[in-house]
Amino acid sequence: MSMLLNGVSGLNAANNALNVVGQNVANAAVKGYSRQTVYLETAAGGLNGVKVTKVDRIVNDFLNDDIWRTSSDLSYYEGFQSYLGYLEQILGTESLNLNDAVAGISAAFNAAMSAPDSNAYRQQVLSSSQALVQDLSQINGALSDQQDKLSKELSNLADNSSSLLQQVAELNSKISKAQALGQPTAELADAREVLVTELSGYMGVDIVDPGDGNINISSKNGAPLVVGSKSSLVSVNGTAVNVSFNGQNFGLNEFVGGRIGGLLNVDVNVLQPSKLQLEQIVTNIADSVNTALSEGFDLNGQPGEPLFLYNPADVLGTISVNPDLQPDGLAFIGNDGLGNPAGGRGDNGNIANLVASLNGGTAGYDTLIGDLAIQSKQVQSSVKTAQVLNNNAVAARDSVSGVNLDEEAANLMYYQQLYDANARVISTADQLFKTLINIF
Repeated sequence: MSMLLNGVSGLNAANNALNVVGQNVANAAVKGYSRQTVYLETAAGGLNGVKVTKVDRIVNDFLNDDIWRTSSDLSYYEGFQSYLGYLEQILGTESLNLNDAVAGISAAFNAAMSAPDSNAYRQQVLSSSQALVQDLSQINGALSDQQDKLSKELSNLADNSSSLLQQVAELNSKISKAQALGQPTAELADAREVLVTELSGYMGVDIVDPGDGNINISSKNGAPLVVGSKSSLVSVNGTAVNVSFNGQNFGLNEFVGGRIGGLLNVDVNVLQPSKLQLEQIVTNIADSVNTALSEGFDLNGQPGEPLFLYNPADVLGTISVNPDLQPDGLAFIGNDGLGNPAGGRGDNGNIANLVASLNGGTAGYDTLIGDLAIQSKQVQSSVKTAQVLNNNAVAARDSVSGVNLDEEAANLMYYQQLYDANARVISTADQLFKTLINIF
């Protein structure tokens, strides 16, 4: 009878193993699937056959951690570069080159030197100034669009993150319950890992496995994201990202990693500083020209009026050519030092001051574009490096947890032979038993 029981136990074990092989082959192309294996053990007692102890996933937590870390890094640099590269392109484009626009105004001033009372030359100064203002309006519009786009993208990332966190928490609950009841959890665990991989692209994550079927997740700056079956809510106000958990709020900063971290970093360290630097350059140009004009006199002998107007609280958004300033109101006539015009309508004594007011006014602009170009090149290099590291991490994980069809084909043949052999053992045991019965 022992021989029959041994054959039956071996047949059952081989059947379970064949089912596992079939499962692996069927899911070979499924994203995030971890191959499964059957664990066999000799049954207790002498000559009692074999038993299946468990069917489990082949996973390596360290390899998964590498994927999540490199995925976070890659998304961080890609998010950073998407806005940095656009800003570099806008400020560096020839059609919106601030140097050319200022050079146009300077050329108009120089042209007026020969006939300072000419309405045509004076109109050219106003026209070239208006061209500068139009360029600045386009730049400001592009920067504002980028800020709006960044805020909307952060909101989308926050919504997606909240959804992923909720799904992870729900899977935590299902896995912990199934584990407590001794039910299979492989497919649920695979689904959870896929969610965490997607989440790691949004922000860097730290994972703690307490061993009860749950995983607890926190952000790189320590904000709780998932604890057991409870999840956080991620929200955005402008470009401020906040995590709410059990009534407590935690702010996320540029060091959180992932695409959210990359966007926060480019906003804090590139977009906002670049706009402030550009506004300072424009302010210096406008103030220098206006100051020079205030020291001269117009064709009517009146003190010069400002050429540019702006609101200091929003320089790029409000800079304009003085709408009340007519061509004859440009103060080209010099000052005699006593507060009076130095000459008549043909005097050009103040034009040299106007030209000088523009000299070096855009030096900071060249530095800004140069810094953006250098930073962009560095980040592009970081994107390539992060991509290679992520590809390597995924390949390493797949080499352990992925399905190898050649290996599964070999397993299929092995377990089929095992099944056939145990079937013959059962058949032999049956024949022996019948022979014994016939003897009596």
